[in-house]
Amino acid sequence: MPVSRFALAVVCASLLPVTPAQACRVMRSPEQRIADVRAKNPEIRVALVRITDAQSRPFPMSAALHKRWPKDYQDPWRAVGTVERLLTGQWSPELVMFDRGMGSAACDDGTPKPRKGDKWVVYLNGDLGDAAVLETYPLAVAERADPTLRGLLSAKH
Repeated sequence: MPVSRFALAVVCASLLPVTPAQACRVMRSPEQRIADVRAKNPEIRVALVRITDAQSRPFPMSAALHKRWPKDYQDPWRAVGTVERLLTGQWSPELVMFDRGMGSAACDDGTPKPRKGDKWVVYLNGDLGDAAVLETYPLAVAERADPTLRGLLSAKH
């Protein structure tokens, strides 16, 4: 079956370098994302999590993207962590899993894959029967970006 010119153009266009402004209509800062998720979820739960595992999740085009942008491309990744402390809310799961690194087309901010032992702040919805992860940030980013955490994170973390 012959490939249409349109299909070929779409494939070629998908291989062009994409900057955040081109791919994501609104690249929001961590401060904006956290404020938005808090405003939309008044019963939000926030947990301090220690990463126990983080794995790259390459997909079929990963090798080509690595070759094209060896310094700038990172595979999507999945992290798993244990909840060390619930910072706000009434209940949290013991284990949390989240995905990041989906690229600027998905408005991902390019946060690198964590290492085992890193501490992250995870924002979960408030439904007791569901622990959907809404936002995730390394501890240092969350401390800077979320004013509601000031005083909750002491020298104990």
